[in-house]
Amino acid sequence: MKKRDEPLFHMSYRFLISWILLAGTALPGLKAQSGPGERPVSYQAKNMRLADFFSIVWDQTRLQAFYNDEQLSSEEKITVTFKQEPLDNVLAWILRKKGLTWYYREETFVIVPRKPGDPLLGKLPGEKTMEITGLVTDQEGAPLRNASVIVNGMQKGDHTDRKGRFTLSNIRKNTTLTISCIGYFPKEMQVESDSSLSVQLVRAVTGLDEVMVIAYGTSTRRNLTGSISRVTGEEIAQQPVSDPLLALQGRVPGLNIIQKTGLPGGEVKVELRGRNSIAAGNNPLYIVDGVPFPGTSLTLNNILEDGRSISPLGASNPLNMINVANIESIEVLKDADATAIYGSRGANGVILITTKKGKEGKLQMDANIYTGIGKMAHGVQYLNTEQYLQMRREAFANDNTQPHAFDYDLTRWDTTRYTDWQELLLGGTAKITDGQLAFSGGSATTQVRINGGYRRETTAYPASFNYQKAAGGIYLALYTPDQRGKVSVVSNFVSEKNYLPRKDLAAFSSTAPNAPEVYNAGGSLNWEGGTFVGNPMAELMRTYKGKTQNLLTNAVLSYKILDQENHALELKTSGGYNWMLMDEVQPNPIRSFNPVYNQPGVSYFSAGSINSWIVEPQASYRGHLGDGTLEALVGTTFQEDVREQEAVFATGFTSDALLENMQAATSLSPFGSAYYQYRYSALFGRITYNWQGKYILNLTGRRDGSSRFGPGRQFANFGSIGAAWLFSTEPWVRHTLPFLSYGKLRASYGSTGNDQIADYGYYSTYSPSSIYDGLRGQSPTRLYNPDYSWELSKKLEIGLELGFRQDQLLFRAGYYRNRSSSQLVEYALPGMSGFNTIISNFPALVQNTGIELELNMVNIKNERVSWTTAFNITIPSNKLLAFPNIENSSYNNTYVVGQSLDILKGFRYLGIDPVTGIYQFEDANKDGKLSYADYVATKRTGTFLYGGLQNSLQYKGWQLDVLIQFVKQHQFNYLYTYNAPGVAMINQPAGVMDRWQAQGSSGNVQRFTQAYGEEAVDADFNLGRSDAAITDASFIRLKNLSLGYHLPDKWLKAAHLKNARFYLQGQNLFTITPYKGRDPEVAADQDVYPPLRVWTLGLQLTL
Repeated sequence: MKKRDEPLFHMSYRFLISWILLAGTALPGLKAQSGPGERPVSYQAKNMRLADFFSIVWDQTRLQAFYNDEQLSSEEKITVTFKQEPLDNVLAWILRKKGLTWYYREETFVIVPRKPGDPLLGKLPGEKTMEITGLVTDQEGAPLRNASVIVNGMQKGDHTDRKGRFTLSNIRKNTTLTISCIGYFPKEMQVESDSSLSVQLVRAVTGLDEVMVIAYGTSTRRNLTGSISRVTGEEIAQQPVSDPLLALQGRVPGLNIIQKTGLPGGEVKVELRGRNSIAAGNNPLYIVDGVPFPGTSLTLNNILEDGRSISPLGASNPLNMINVANIESIEVLKDADATAIYGSRGANGVILITTKKGKEGKLQMDANIYTGIGKMAHGVQYLNTEQYLQMRREAFANDNTQPHAFDYDLTRWDTTRYTDWQELLLGGTAKITDGQLAFSGGSATTQVRINGGYRRETTAYPASFNYQKAAGGIYLALYTPDQRGKVSVVSNFVSEKNYLPRKDLAAFSSTAPNAPEVYNAGGSLNWEGGTFVGNPMAELMRTYKGKTQNLLTNAVLSYKILDQENHALELKTSGGYNWMLMDEVQPNPIRSFNPVYNQPGVSYFSAGSINSWIVEPQASYRGHLGDGTLEALVGTTFQEDVREQEAVFATGFTSDALLENMQAATSLSPFGSAYYQYRYSALFGRITYNWQGKYILNLTGRRDGSSRFGPGRQFANFGSIGAAWLFSTEPWVRHTLPFLSYGKLRASYGSTGNDQIADYGYYSTYSPSSIYDGLRGQSPTRLYNPDYSWELSKKLEIGLELGFRQDQLLFRAGYYRNRSSSQLVEYALPGMSGFNTIISNFPALVQNTGIELELNMVNIKNERVSWTTAFNITIPSNKLLAFPNIENSSYNNTYVVGQSLDILKGFRYLGIDPVTGIYQFEDANKDGKLSYADYVATKRTGTFLYGGLQNSLQYKGWQLDVLIQFVKQHQFNYLYTYNAPGVAMINQPAGVMDRWQAQGSSGNVQRFTQAYGEEAVDADFNLGRSDAAITDASFIRLKNLSLGYHLPDKWLKAAHLKNARFYLQGQNLFTITPYKGRDPEVAADQDVYPPLRVWTLGLQLTL
């Protein structure tokens, strides 16, 4: 009897391992077993019953007859003489003349009537047969190994050898063969008199065979050894956005994109597989048409150490300078195998953006225009006037005091007045218009594409603020007549203007609800006798204007010295230039100030530029080596970036009309300037060997040189190795797992550096000091330090890819582990040195791990209906593995070894004291007071998992695409990011009414208080540094909906159009979240203009 706790299947692990190894060794060498129709029959008899003969057949072949007595009588007498005759021939002799045929099912041959078109099985005595030999190749003529050649209607056939050849015996004329191979469309051929066949199979282009852009080349997903994700231009065009990064949200595993503000042109945070560096940059490398593109903007806050900005955008996103409509595809390179060839520049991943190019064909015009509106999707519920005044009065009562004369909301303002400031400032309707036009076409030797576009987008603010972008581009490619030489040039120019208030007006949503009218009867600002100093309408007059221009050009010259089937050698040189210019001005007009102060007009000016160039000579080789294909690449990189910025504060303007003319100011004061020069050079190489499309090995190496390090530290070597095994090509796998159409195991390991630090930061620097004897001195501000060097990132990845239903269902799973060491951080110095810190390579170790899962399904696909589904999810983890002596460093109050870099180290919240009604916190060190020494690791902020679900449905001319984005995250509780409830004349979310009111009562908010310096205010400040400040801000969002209709062909023909499509698009349509603030995506700061809910209508034409 089986024991109760004994596993149903019990096997020694040693035996299991041995069995797997034996099977893996033996199965590839097994020959295909004979089909049931080839089992021999030997018997001789006269006038025997048919039923008795079938019993003899059962004894010899273990195959039983199954038939209907109405079709075939078991009592029929037959005379037989067979000697080692295949069963198919025996049955053919008995059944063919009766109009019957058969098929095999398990251990049975089923006899049925023969229908027209059914193959003639078996061979009659004296019937002529032939031996068939053949060659199976792909479209390029390369032999296909392990292709299956099956005789229709018979369980017999062959597989091609490594040269693509096969042999079949005893084949009759007019027999039909089916030839199939994984990754190719099957093909049927009828055997004629010719005994030698040549069969060419066409590649079945699935998601596995789609051409993808990789570092310095192209490949297919089937042949990748690294981790790369791709988003097509068609998918990007489904979303009415101006920033291409926003079109990637929810679509790319491992890529977490967070919109920091909903304002057009605003900042976007990008993390590709987590945060690798404690202090150095974590931005990925952006490459646009082979040219590096800046990941940081030219806004003023980039050169001011205190992070000040003259715009509401903070740091704008330079990727806005790319015309979204002109993007062909975006590839995201993630692991070491995919990124190591970019060296230190690709330490945080690489995002490749490829723009559209001209193609061979007749001249074609594409036009696309859409227009729409945007509205705030969800607002904060603030206190109404009655609740607000109750809060304020209760605060005074709790503090045992009376309102002061300057508490105007209680002493001077109308206590019955109510203004919904959030609705007034953010409740407007944004309008969006976008138009694009492109011409493309060409011949085999000349191809061209010219495109242009314009976009205008207003805001939900109560004024005519807007964002405008104009773009133009040209692509030209010239080929030699033999197609061996090529010259191509792509150039794109974008100019954008952003006109906004100087501050995000969302910050004024908490203005007291009983504040006075904003305008006087004459239309001037109402200051209410000096009591309404924070009139929000003054901020509508204090504006920000930013203008950015960008020219990106790349030229490629290539020539194929060898262009043969077995050997190809190509020399190529690419040269790129990127020029970006940004001008910012923040005019503050005289009319925006209270006239009693006689304030002159003031303006802030900022100007910056980027000039960068890159040259990359390369040589590539492709050829056959043994049974495989060898590809090799070698090249060099020479790059220079020069960035200049300066800012000036101008005052003394006497006319608002002259605020943007710096010369009209009476006083100019520089308050920021910078000059950066970055030089970079490298030597790189890559070798890829693909053996029979089964085993792939990829080796990459690079030697980098960076000007950001001192002498002796400027060069470093990096590299990677990647390997893949397409196990689905193994005959034993195809035999054992016939339901598996594709299977691949891949792994990679490599190292890259990181040099995202200040340019020439190792030099000592000086700043002007006091004047002595008529001369201004210089004082040192930074210590000379040539000893720090590269951060080092080591990346490991393992992946599994599976395909089912002829690759109609594709599953991908990946595990990654990235470890970054030699962290470049500010290291504390003793005071006697005269400096506080110095940059140093610290032996801290940061680890990012994660699991990425993808599922792509073709649910339905026929002539009328198509339905596909794509799902992805990423589960990341970040941890500080080591930081020696952290307890004695300035990072002790920020990071904890063994915890995420996103951990909040602060006070542990204990609740509200039921007697005093004040927040209480743990005195961790038991010294009787709260201080930094009581900080403990509390809760982790940031993202725990993220992903997306996309469905695409086509029915006749209709197409519906739906994208759902989901994020599990922790962010700051919106209730606790405002000032203490009751302090000053600031409104609060309605949730604060759940507060402590009297001894013994309870609530989520402490007692109201009215003045700074009170114990309750200090407790509220500590709350923001405690675990209570962290809340669940997870969300599921209908990110995008696109519904389109293509006009029928007969209508297109009548209108002389190639294509016409009407479409409706929606963005950020609804959100499911427990977060009660304005928007969970921008939950880190509640005073932010949120992403809008957008609806657009459009028309797309092709002539």
